[in-house]
Parts: sequence; C-alpha cells; structure tokens
Amino acid sequence: MVKYLKKIALHVFSLWVVVGSFVMMGITSLSGILLIFVGIPFRRSHRWVARPGMGLCARLTMSRFTLIHDPDFDPERRSVFVQNHVSVLDGHLACMSLPHAFCGLHLHWHFRIPAYGWVMKMASGIPVFPRSSGRTAEITEAAIDRVQNKRISILVFPEGHRTRDGQVQDFKRGVFFMARDAGIPIVPFAIRGFHEVNRAGNWLFHPFKPVEIYLGKQIETVGLSDDEVKELAAQTQKIIADFVERGELPERVTKSLDTNTRAKVAA
Repeated sequence: MVKYLKKIALHVFSLWVVVGSFVMMGITSLSGILLIFVGIPFRRSHRWVARPGMGLCARLTMSRFTLIHDPDFDPERRSVFVQNHVSVLDGHLACMSLPHAFCGLHLHWHFRIPAYGWVMKMASGIPVFPRSSGRTAEITEAAIDRVQNKRISILVFPEGHRTRDGQVQDFKRGVFFMARDAGIPIVPFAIRGFHEVNRAGNWLFHPFKPVEIYLGKQIETVGLSDDEVKELAAQTQKIIADFVERGELPERVTKSLDTNTRAKVAA
C-alpha cells in the first residue's frame, strides 16, 4: 500500500513539474519576444526574463542545487560552454547557472517547429544544416557574430544525445573546431546528479535529489593545431566525466572548496 501511494505521489509530482514548466516557458517566451519586439536586445531580455523564468522550471524539481566555480572562471567573458547532455531540462539548468545570455546550436528543422522555432530564432540560435562543403564556415561565422556583435555565449552538447546510463559519452569534435576557428575559449560545464532526477525516455521527476553544477575555467583555443583541438576535446570530456561520474574536480578547485568556491545556487 505504501509503495503504491509513493508511486501515485511521484506521478502527481512529475505532472506538476511538466505542467508548471510548460506554463513558465510559455510566459517566459512570450515576455522575451515582446521585449525583443520593442527593441530590447536578447542579452538583456535573457537576464531579465529567460534566466529567472527558465531557471524556475529546473527548481520545480525540488532538487538541492550546488554551484561550483573554478577560481579562474571569468563570468564576463563570452565563451563556448560545453555541457554534458542528461535531460530535457539541461537548457533550463544552463539558464539558472550561466552568468550571461547564450544561444545554442540546433538542427535546422527545429526552427520550423511552431512556437519553439520562433523562440529559437529570437534567441539567436545557430542552425546546423546537413553536411555540406560550406557548413563549418557558416557555423563559425555565426559563432563569431553571436560573441562579437550580440555579446552572448554559445552552449553546446558535444555528445549529441542525452545519456542513457548516466555516463558521459564520447564528444564529437566539430564544436571544438568551431571554437578554434572563431577564436572563442571553451568552458567545461558539468551537471552531476540530475540523471537521478530525470533521464532520457522517462517523464518522471524524482524530488529532493542532490545536484552539483560545475563551471570550469576558460580554455584558450586560438592557434591550436588540428591535433591539439582533438586533444582539447578529449581533455574537456575527461574533466566533465571525472566530475559527473566520480565527483572529481581539478586539483586547484578541490583545494578551493573551503574558501567559498562552492556556493549554493540562490533560491
């Protein structure tokens, strides 16, 4: 009987998260579009509307969030944030955690989806078209425009798909070559514990789970050779996997945890 009641409670809670998130996303998206329509740049509408609104969707899960910054992380510098892919709320976790506005890379057909596609366009999303001779150059040019002209960062998921087992999958290297060619630093951005909250192929959300979020320092990409870019992709994957799978942080960050490097995300 108790097990049955717990199952009902979990389904009711999950429904609350799903419905609440859709409502918040609708309000946030509409408000953001209206602000952009009247001339407010996306980087400001993101700070005023998208960041708190989308972040609230993640907080509806009642997770216990902890945010960890590398002491050398520069919150003012626009970067390519490299995130492990766990759940449908990964972008919301990014809104809650990253210090300024960002856009994402999206398959080109996503922009044709009613409502969702319009929001992606308003948020300066970068479309990714099927492989062609000029695709890399187009993406790189768009990345330069987002960072230099629009003053926003770029969020990428180099695994390509959400993890099925909680482990960090191999990274595709294309986004690292994009960062190198555009002259943009990359930042390891890791989510640990959210696989226990929600996972691919399951709509249920489990409350009160501890979730740790790690923001590494900027890693320079300018002047790297092709082989060095491949090494950078492997290095970044290892930093994120070490944290996600084993809770291990780079040595300097670990030593800094007692000096307020670790701070709970504001409620």
